Amino acid sequence: MSDVMSLKGNIKGKLSLDVFKEGGDFHIEIKTEKLDDARLLACVKLCPAELYLQDEKGVSLSTDGCLECGTCKIICGDEILSWNYPEGATGVQYRFG
Repeated sequence: MSDVMSLKGNIKGKLSLDVFKEGGDFHIEIKTEKLDDARLLACVKLCPAELYLQDEKGVSLSTDGCLECGTCKIICGDEILSWNYPEGATGVQYRFG
């Protein structure tokens, strides 16, 4: 059985095949005045790439491995996040997914 076929049903395994090309500024930013907004807690639970982390200081955002799915944008909207697609030829490139 091929490596790709053995990943069937394993989302973490499939996502590990993706390639991420960095460039420029990260495309998502939590607005400074909204760092304590309760809706960010939903991003901690629902972000499929697990970019939102909660600790004793509040919610923070990692820039590694964004899937550009827009889940956080739907949850928080423009009121809490500054969200744009990455510059051309940067960001996620899906492989076998």
